[in-house]
Amino acid sequence: MKLLEEKIREILTMYEALEKRFNIELESSPEGSLLHQMNGGYVEFLHSIPNENGKRERKGINRKPDLIRALAQKEFDRKAQKIISHNIAEYKKALDKQLIFDPDQILKSMKNAYALLPEEYFFDRDNLVIAAGLEGETLARIRSHEEWWKKPYKEYLGHPENKTKRSSRGQMVRSKSELLIVESLYKYGVHFHYEEEFSVGSKIFAPDATFEGAGHKLFYWEHLGMMSNFRYARRNIRKLDDYYDIGLIPGENLILSFDNDDDINMGMIDAIILNEVIPRL
Repeated sequence: MKLLEEKIREILTMYEALEKRFNIELESSPEGSLLHQMNGGYVEFLHSIPNENGKRERKGINRKPDLIRALAQKEFDRKAQKIISHNIAEYKKALDKQLIFDPDQILKSMKNAYALLPEEYFFDRDNLVIAAGLEGETLARIRSHEEWWKKPYKEYLGHPENKTKRSSRGQMVRSKSELLIVESLYKYGVHFHYEEEFSVGSKIFAPDATFEGAGHKLFYWEHLGMMSNFRYARRNIRKLDDYYDIGLIPGENLILSFDNDDDINMGMIDAIILNEVIPRL
């Protein structure tokens, strides 16, 4: 019975996190809903929205793909939130009755204009699967990871004049490549510390990103740009020597990525996050 209660608490935590996420997204969603009609053999998407008299107006929005996408995501979020809220209530009553939260089934239940849109209009599958798949030991690791992330840390303050790029969450970084990496980590829901400073002996270190992994073990990501610049490359070779000296080893607890003058391969960055960062958390 104790194991069952623990399992219910774990599932409740997952659903409550998802409910919070969907509620936040719904609060920022546009008013109204999406409809469609055939117009001269073409599909015309319509934005249905109430006017001042309480009646609904319909406006063509084929030239507003961002609005179409926002309305599609809103409808998915609304249906998902309803199912999640139901499951939270059922688990809180400790009943063995629940609706299955299955994004594919939600998509299949959508009719009219929504059925004509591609999956990416409704949700990011990789991100949602990561969030929805948190169970048992994995959930405990993610919870520990988030608690670690919320703790204050010492960010390296050297050469502040080089931090000229601001991320969507206000983090100042030093290059376009770092900005793209930071935004990708946000996209996949990975928490990290940017340039967390620590010292070993007389030397100060501040890798681009620090993560807490399973077993509370820290690992790091260092991105090396401008590798076509000889002096920059030599300086970073010395940095890697210093990392080796303190036990930071590529392939073990140090992740490396490279580019030349901000010509970054985002497919490579996504692959690193999915294959080298997330599995360690």
